[in-house]
Amino acid sequence: MGQLTLSAPFDKYSWRARIRPVLLASLPLVLPVAAALPHLPRAQLLWSLALLSGVPLLADQLGRSRGKRIESRLFQSWGGKPSVQLLRWRGPTDRPRLAYLHARIQQITGTALRLPTESEERAKPEEADQIYDAAGLVLRARARGLPGAELVLEQNCEYGFRRNALGLRPYALVIAVAGLLAVVAWGFVPPGCLGRPETALLAVLVVVEAALTVFWSVLVRARWAESAAWLYAERLLETCMVPDQGAVPGGTGG
Repeated sequence: MGQLTLSAPFDKYSWRARIRPVLLASLPLVLPVAAALPHLPRAQLLWSLALLSGVPLLADQLGRSRGKRIESRLFQSWGGKPSVQLLRWRGPTDRPRLAYLHARIQQITGTALRLPTESEERAKPEEADQIYDAAGLVLRARARGLPGAELVLEQNCEYGFRRNALGLRPYALVIAVAGLLAVVAWGFVPPGCLGRPETALLAVLVVVEAALTVFWSVLVRARWAESAAWLYAERLLETCMVPDQGAVPGGTGG
């Protein structure tokens, strides 16, 4: 089965941000099984049953739930949502750009959501953050219908992928180590037993399993997800500069 068949029932965000982390997490065990499947009876039937039993749907939900579970803790450790930090008067955005963003967002939201002044934010920082968070929701809803806002969705997918991968990391790392040890042990099985592959294929499996172990242990960290979150926030705020013509209600994923 190809990616097209697997991803057909899902939108771009679900496939890239939710299902892909789960597939990567399970890959260390799937690879040796796939290498042995040609030697097992009814291999195609087993694969078809896995798809029909709702495994992709389970992966979609699992990927999202693990990422969402750690998201609030990540935001707290980063000092708040990046999109909120970029709108703070005390945040990292330079004053001229910040003043423009506030003025433009105020035009977009209207009087129903009034952004705080610097003194108001200083007096009630938590309330100000809630307003900035609400403004971010408005911008995300507006972004879907904006022509030329594809970068927002792209970066949203990337952030969702990294966040969800980070949520799966404890389990994925155990699976990766187990997969590597299983493949190494498989190499000591006499040829012809347990569908043992040729030496060249076995060597490739060991290299891939080791690379996956390094990926989950070294690369998948909070800072890896944070860098994508900041890029997503920047792309989202840049949509303020796009005229409202052609915008329709909607959202960019979650």
